[in-house]
Amino acid sequence: MTTQLIPADLDKLNQLDLEQPRNEHLFTLPEGLTNWLINNIINKKQPEHIYILYVMINIFLTSIPLGISLYFLEGKIPNIFIYCIGSFYLIFNIIVYTRSFILALHYSTHTPIFNKKWRFLKHINTTFLCAFFGIPPLMYYAHHLAMHHSENNMAPHDVSSTMGYQRDSKREHLKYMLRFALFIWFELPYHLILKKRYKAALHSIIGEVLFFTIIAGLFALKPITTLFVFILPTLIMSFALMEGNWKQHIFVDPDEPNNNYRSTFACINNRGNSLNFNDGYHIEHHENPGIPWFSLPKYFQQQLPNYIKNDGFIFTGLSSGQVGNLVLNGKLEELADHYVNIGQKQRTKAELVEEFKRRLQKIPANSNQ
Repeated sequence: MTTQLIPADLDKLNQLDLEQPRNEHLFTLPEGLTNWLINNIINKKQPEHIYILYVMINIFLTSIPLGISLYFLEGKIPNIFIYCIGSFYLIFNIIVYTRSFILALHYSTHTPIFNKKWRFLKHINTTFLCAFFGIPPLMYYAHHLAMHHSENNMAPHDVSSTMGYQRDSKREHLKYMLRFALFIWFELPYHLILKKRYKAALHSIIGEVLFFTIIAGLFALKPITTLFVFILPTLIMSFALMEGNWKQHIFVDPDEPNNNYRSTFACINNRGNSLNFNDGYHIEHHENPGIPWFSLPKYFQQQLPNYIKNDGFIFTGLSSGQVGNLVLNGKLEELADHYVNIGQKQRTKAELVEEFKRRLQKIPANSNQ
């Protein structure tokens, strides 16, 4: 297939994502301070990264002071108030910041957002803030880049691979998340060592030991606060992160599991893309992980010929989470109503549903050899 098969007006296919304002942050900063940050700290070629910095600053000015204050208050006020404030902290952090922070961490790990002089600030996300969202220091890079992107959802060395599961099964979905929550701490360094990625393996081990040692020490001193600030977020995020990965890689073609256009999909024109740094463009992200988040909608337009050639899935008006929910609830016909055909294989609605089902099947481990 060639580009001439694509109508000229398809450059407006994802117009909503090109136009909608950013909604990842809770509040901005004064214009003068924002301009100073862009001119002095942010990578000068990519001023849009200020929105990632907004998320970081939002967390520093709200959640972090609240979490620290809990440590000072425990033992000085009745425990019932610590439970109440801790519950508020946990709910506030999860609802307001979890989604935006995880994606800020994600894209800032892939693409430097600070200029060379201030590059060390990247460690704020990767070694400090991440701990408040249940991710040990240094572990995100080891898991996401050294393992997931390197192995591209291919079992067995991507231990987060969705291939070995029946992906429209709620039981299999739960089994997948439980495996991660219980065993990722051992499987990740083990598989990184097998692949001779020793530095990443060492970082994951150091991060885990440091993380759980500090949590154990804090729990001995302030058990209630530590429960809400570190332990519960770690439990919740162990499931939430794999919930996201499952849904982004819920469709995998058993004939070409290593083809990015057939191992994930694109979600365009949905409000979620303004809340999570355009995370709906997951094919584009796997095709070129170095593309900054704000360039993904334009890059998607350039990739349309490849969607045609590779029979890639495009859904409009849905986030990847909504796509996953429809699949897990057996609503494939409703999902088909959101499918966008720009020249991929022509199918009736019933045939499209059958293709969905084919790409949801459990893929034997020897299929990726």
